[in-house]
Amino acid sequence: MSKKTIKELAEEIGVSKTAISKKVTETQKKKWFTKIGNQFVISEEGQKVIKSMFISDKKNQSQTDKQTSFRNNENQVYDSYFYQEQLLAKDKQIDMLQKLLKEQQNLLDQQQRLTLQTNKQIEQLQLESNKKVEYDFTQTDQYVSNAATEDNTEPAQVKKGFFSRLFNKKE
Repeated sequence: MSKKTIKELAEEIGVSKTAISKKVTETQKKKWFTKIGNQFVISEEGQKVIKSMFISDKKNQSQTDKQTSFRNNENQVYDSYFYQEQLLAKDKQIDMLQKLLKEQQNLLDQQQRLTLQTNKQIEQLQLESNKKVEYDFTQTDQYVSNAATEDNTEPAQVKKGFFSRLFNKKE
């Protein structure tokens, strides 16, 4: 193993140059880094320590990822159960609402039938009433015409005077 630049070490570990710079403290930089031209070169000891820092971080990250994954799985199971319960409750509500809708449709149908039946009865009664009124008018017309003819016959008779009517004298 030879001395490597920060960029080469970063590529080898699979992190950025900035990540390495942030991980290493100022005292560690003074100890392991040397400047050759425009580049910092890391000693072999520094390379080992930096690699171990990122490897342990990756292990910790993988453990954290596993724990997070486990928690996510637990949450998914709980969420799945919760959503199934909600779906069952919604299904019950939908069934209840459908039953109510059928009942209301049935009641509306019955009401419309009764209204139609009542209207027919009212029309029938009005027709009967109109026929009866017409019959009464024809009878009244006949009675009036009979009375008029009787009245017409009386004026044809000779009118009696007051005294003749009083003493019943016939003329």
